[in-house]
Amino acid sequence: MSKSQISVLSAWGVIVACVVLYISLDSLLPSEKSTREAALQATEETDGGDSPTASSMVGFKDLLVGRLVLTEVSVVAPGTMSGLVTQQVDPMRKQDQGAQTNLCAAILLARVGQYDEASTDITAVIDRVEADPKSAPPLFLKTARIVQRLIQQSADDAKHLAPSAAMTITTEDARRVKENLGWYGEVILSTAQRDPNFEDALARSQFLLVGALVGFGFTVIIAGIGGFIWLVIVAIRFAQNTLANALREPSVSQGSLPWVFAAWFIAVMLIAVAVAIFGSRADRLSGGFALTIQIGAMFLPLLALALPTYWGKSWEQIRRDVGLHCGRGFWRECIYGVSVYATAIPLVAVGAVFAFILTFLVPQELTQASHPIQQAIAEGDASQRLLLLFIAAIAAPIVEEIMFRGVLFAHLRDLSRRWGRGLSFLFSALSSSLIFAAIHPQGIIFVPILGALAVAFCLARDMRGSLISCMVAHGINNALVVGLNIALAG
Repeated sequence: MSKSQISVLSAWGVIVACVVLYISLDSLLPSEKSTREAALQATEETDGGDSPTASSMVGFKDLLVGRLVLTEVSVVAPGTMSGLVTQQVDPMRKQDQGAQTNLCAAILLARVGQYDEASTDITAVIDRVEADPKSAPPLFLKTARIVQRLIQQSADDAKHLAPSAAMTITTEDARRVKENLGWYGEVILSTAQRDPNFEDALARSQFLLVGALVGFGFTVIIAGIGGFIWLVIVAIRFAQNTLANALREPSVSQGSLPWVFAAWFIAVMLIAVAVAIFGSRADRLSGGFALTIQIGAMFLPLLALALPTYWGKSWEQIRRDVGLHCGRGFWRECIYGVSVYATAIPLVAVGAVFAFILTFLVPQELTQASHPIQQAIAEGDASQRLLLLFIAAIAAPIVEEIMFRGVLFAHLRDLSRRWGRGLSFLFSALSSSLIFAAIHPQGIIFVPILGALAVAFCLARDMRGSLISCMVAHGINNALVVGLNIALAG
């Protein structure tokens, strides 16, 4: 075995170790849920039970379902409302969803006028948590009992009954509900005693949400049709051997490329461990200062690109090898990036089918994963959301495209070049895309979807050479997804 082969194998040993450790990192860190509950416990002990942050008991998934349910109820015919609520809310009422989610479900039921079901559910939740206090955050029972009174007050008002003195909700109680339950707290307070300001804000957010959903769906459908047509054209051109082949020549830096990726991954791991010392991965997405530091921390590991200079490679050679050039022109590559995004949609649809199949094959807890950015969006202010959008739509596409499609994909194409373009592309695209998808924090259920997205970017890299179109397509996808999440969060 030659020294170059030993070097490549050594680099891949480091890469595989980093991938395994990075995937395992979440199990070694305090979970986002446990971090929030610890904060609640600490606050209760120091200041009598006030919650440190709004909606700290409510996860993004519950917030998303709640907003969707109330938006759908506001636009559907009255006769279909009951079935719609049952379909959306019933999964939240199951005991295995947790006490917080059950509480959110009871609030939604009360909001749509199903007071008997709401009262039954919240009584059952309170009884269950009283029997097992560790099954919910420390402040849960205090908050749930206030919500229970608010639901009863709403039911009495609906029946035109005078509420008893025991139903009185003080200003302090209202503040506690708002702080601990965030949006859900405002919903139940306004249900019990109409708040015109909240109702107006809710109506505006519902209008914007409907617009966002319609716009997102229209964009995906139109782009998906165009993407499917383009994929057919690509297949025909490949069969005719007329498809552009920007990576037909081996990389000049090929022997050093795996070490560039390994060095970058090591730096990313060190940053992740540094975050782990202070809390969960989500901590780096909390607050404007932390987000600004996060942006710098994302770009810092790119210094690994200078590593080939140790082996005598020039920056010009490195830049060309990893696709840091304008290809056929900067703006032309940017415009092509739009078609790359369209190409990704049919592939993502295929990935979604595999993800659906996975839901029947993996344990249920592995299907509940979500990206930490969603909770950060839900709890962040306007400036923080803008920074999150910058990270998702600009910083992440630049960094990830450089390392995965620029460095890793080019290296894998060099390794497999003798197999012919078709097999070499499939091997390189699937391998690099699997690693790309696996290290994202959404969980195993999203691996096929993210992997399919990455394959589309690999196709663009193979045809164009330049990374600009890949970055643009990646940025469009992330901007649309984060923008939709912002609309959902309100």
